[in-house]
Amino acid sequence: MTISLESIPRFTAAEALAAAAQQYGLTGSSAPLPSERDQNFLIAEHGGGKFVLKIANAGDAVEVLDFQNQAMRHVEASLVACRVQRVVTSLQGLDIASIPNPRTGTHHCLRLMIWIDGEVLADSTSRGPMLYKSIGASMAKIDESLSGFSHPGMRRVLQWDLRRADMAQEHTALLPRAGRACVERLFSEWAEIDWSALRHSVVHGDANDHNVIADEGRMVGLLDFGDSLYTATVCDLAIALAYTLLGDRDPLSVAAHMIESYHAHYPLTDAEQRVLFPLILSRLSMSVCYSAHNRARNPGDPYQVVSETAAWDLLRVLEQCSGLDTLNLVRAACAAGTDVAAGRNQ
Repeated sequence: MTISLESIPRFTAAEALAAAAQQYGLTGSSAPLPSERDQNFLIAEHGGGKFVLKIANAGDAVEVLDFQNQAMRHVEASLVACRVQRVVTSLQGLDIASIPNPRTGTHHCLRLMIWIDGEVLADSTSRGPMLYKSIGASMAKIDESLSGFSHPGMRRVLQWDLRRADMAQEHTALLPRAGRACVERLFSEWAEIDWSALRHSVVHGDANDHNVIADEGRMVGLLDFGDSLYTATVCDLAIALAYTLLGDRDPLSVAAHMIESYHAHYPLTDAEQRVLFPLILSRLSMSVCYSAHNRARNPGDPYQVVSETAAWDLLRVLEQCSGLDTLNLVRAACAAGTDVAAGRNQ
């Protein structure tokens, strides 16, 4: 199911700041941050402290939000050398507070998280092998950490779950004719994936170029566990690859660096190596489908289509590569990663 527009919170910056004062004792300024299904605000204290106030979608269950909170805590406790946001409890000692919408009477869950300094990957100018390898290593360590984590809220239906790409496929009729055949072919290849052959675990699920934080040419943080769920583990790497490759002039080289580093820290199985590029292409196909759908129903929100042009450009580049060529690239990168791991362990 796609996100209902009616369930998305519509609070003003002033109302968010008032909630931050009432629930957390914060005073200062409030500025909106981009988001798809909820609302986020940067709360800047007069003393210099920074926080993110998250007002949840009305359809988000408390159990799912607690799952996200506990997943972040689990990763932080695992010391993966990549920062994730920490939940700040309310004045009443709650991880999850509540805020009423004065216009609709609907109540939305409310959370406060620490701010992580750095620039988002989409704005980073310090791109190069060091950055790409750090993304691969960070995602590997996070995935390995979450492989031992479970929570009652982890099994849920989410439109961005790569196992449910057929939900995005419903919107192919909205695509421009020139690209529709390509996307439909890629969805048919997705339908052939044997999910039972893949490892499953909780994953972050949305390491896009606006959630990866970089500093001094390395990945230092990962934002927004809002798409976390239990799915095929390799989906996390596929999603990170899909968004890191956006706009790059040599995407296959970038992919090789990321896969090598990921494999060196958390080895991919043979089955995962085989489906990695089909999953990258599936994620890009889902992205352009949901962009078309969001434009049709909410044309005034540019964030809903922020990656659309770059996703189409990358799809056109990658579709020129044969499946054998991309599989050979993955296998070569994994072999290199094995050598790196062996050298590290000597």
